[in-house]
Amino acid sequence: MKPERIDIEQARRASGLRIVTLAHVPSPWGEALKGILHIKQLPHARVGHVFGTQTQTLQEWTAQDSFPVMAWNDERPRITWIDQLYLAERLAPTPRLIPERLEDRLLMFGYSNELCGENGIGWAERLRGVHEQVTKPGGDPAGVSAYLGKKYGYTPEIGKHATERVVSGLTALAARLEQQKARGSRFFIGDSLSAMDVYWAAFSNAMRPLAPELCPMPQRIRDMFTATEPTIVAATNAILIEHRDFIFKNYLELPVDLS
Repeated sequence: MKPERIDIEQARRASGLRIVTLAHVPSPWGEALKGILHIKQLPHARVGHVFGTQTQTLQEWTAQDSFPVMAWNDERPRITWIDQLYLAERLAPTPRLIPERLEDRLLMFGYSNELCGENGIGWAERLRGVHEQVTKPGGDPAGVSAYLGKKYGYTPEIGKHATERVVSGLTALAARLEQQKARGSRFFIGDSLSAMDVYWAAFSNAMRPLAPELCPMPQRIRDMFTATEPTIVAATNAILIEHRDFIFKNYLELPVDLS
């Protein structure tokens, strides 16, 4: 079921389920939310937001300017990944993406936070990219990097350690998948799909994008979202990409629609 396409003003006035995601880029938090709604088959209206437009309207509606946004009827808009996941689970309890077993829930939210949360892998990867742009010759210190740097709390000292943070996180995720494989599971948590599998598929696509025919995007965007730092390339090992491909093939939409 294809979502209805609306603009932010319409989304602000509408009822039902609406989301706002960045258009034309594989922004991992937004792509993960789209994946969760797809798995749960939740009908919704979608705003494909073009960066730099209608910012004032978004701020008036949600009191912030980050993406994605998830709104349900006249409830407060959800702007964090964990609030969005809980809302999706409430609206469509099956298939469940939050494990029922306490031990599995603890693991899922722990690993998910290491990937999606503040100072997690995705956060550190943004800081690493900013640091690269503001320090290399011919970089972009005054453009998008300045915006992202302010948003993610960049300082040169933080930027210097961002690569190490990404590498250590990826190494831990790969080790988890190796453990799961050894016990016969294809998933990060337990023996069934959870939100963590969806999060990794979306976040990996922002470091090593799917092939162009599976995830069309402008080449400059693909270049921007392709990690070239040798230690990060090495840490994004085969089992992580195999898992990403398995989740996309079996549970998510292909080709990816970034509109």
